Amino acid sequence: MRETKKIILIILAVLLSLQAITCSASAKTIYVEPGNSIQKAVDNSHSGDTIIVKPGTYSGDIKISTANITIESSSPYKAIIKAKNNAFNIYESNVVIKDFDIRGPGKSSGICFSFDRIEGTNGAFYCTVQNNKISNFSMAADIGFYMNSGSESILNNEIYNCETGVYAFDLMFQTITVSGNKITNCDNGLYLVDAPSTITNNMFNNTVNVNFDTGAVNILNTTKTTGGNIVGGPYIGGNCWATPSGRGFSQTHSDKNRDGFADEPYKLEGSGYVDYLPLIPSKVSILNFSNLSAQEE
Repeated sequence: MRETKKIILIILAVLLSLQAITCSASAKTIYVEPGNSIQKAVDNSHSGDTIIVKPGTYSGDIKISTANITIESSSPYKAIIKAKNNAFNIYESNVVIKDFDIRGPGKSSGICFSFDRIEGTNGAFYCTVQNNKISNFSMAADIGFYMNSGSESILNNEIYNCETGVYAFDLMFQTITVSGNKITNCDNGLYLVDAPSTITNNMFNNTVNVNFDTGAVNILNTTKTTGGNIVGGPYIGGNCWATPSGRGFSQTHSDKNRDGFADEPYKLEGSGYVDYLPLIPSKVSILNFSNLSAQEE
C-alpha cells in the first residue's frame, strides 16, 4: 500500500513540475476591490496569475481549483476575511496565500486552510501559507495525504485562539515545513500523526504545544545559523517552548552564555524527539506575545 502511494506521489510530483514549467507566459494580475468577490477573481484566474486583494472585509469559503496562483493582500493584514465556516478550500497545487487577517467562526468550528481534492482536480500539494494572522478556527491548517495534500509550507504566520494550529495526518513520504510562526493560545499548537515535518524557529505558547506519534521523522531544529530568531535572539536554531502557565521549557531554563539557546536540549516528553537548540527569549515580555484583544467588527 505504501509503495503504491509512493509511486502515485512520484508521478504526481512530475506532473506538477511539468505544469509549473508550462505555465502560461501571459500570466496576469487581478485586483479585488472592496465590495467585490475574491471567489469571482479566483474563478477567473489561470495558472500563473496573481490576485491582489485591496484593504476591506471579505467573506470566506473560497474554493480554489486553479493551480499555481498567488492570492495576497495588497497591505499586510488590511484585507480581512471573516469566515462563517472554512476560509479557504484548496484543491490544487502550488497555491500561495499571504498577508491576510483571517477570522473564523469560533474556536470549535471551521478550518482556515483546508487542503483537499475534489473531482476534476489533482489535490493540494506544495502550497504555501505565509505571513497571515489566523484566529478563531477549529484548525488553522488541515493537511493529509488521504485528502490528496502534502508538502505544505506554513511560514511566518500568527495563529491564535484556535483549537489546533496545524493538523497533519498520514502524509506518507511528504514533509511539511512549519517555520517562523507564532502559535499561541491554542489547545494544541501542532497535532501530527504519521506526518514527517521540519519544525524550526517557531514560538509556541499553548496548552499543549505539540502532539505527535513516533511513526515519522520530525526535525525540531536546524544547525546554529547567524540571524535574528523569532524571540529576538542572534541565531536561528530550534523553537521557543512556552505555556500559558509560565512553566514551559523556554520559560524555566537558563541561557548562561547569552547565545539565545537553552543550556541543555529539550526532550519532548513521551515522544522521543529532541530540540537540540531550544530558544530562550531575549526579553521575558516576548513570551507574553498575544493577539487576544477583541477584534474589530
